[in-house]
Amino acid sequence: MSFEWVSYFECTACGGLERADAVGYDSLGYPECPNCGTRTGPLAGSGHGTWTGSEALD
Repeated sequence: MSFEWVSYFECTACGGLERADAVGYDSLGYPECPNCGTRTGPLAGSGHGTWTGSEALD
């Protein structure tokens, strides 16, 4: 009997729940919600995906 572990990503902005393998990452390695595009990371509470001054990093 085989068992496959499945990880899930829950977006703090929209509440969406997706399989972890369906989530994309930005150039710094932070996950981006596939539903609303919000980045999750240390600055997640500041702007929900609006990162002023760091557009050149993407």
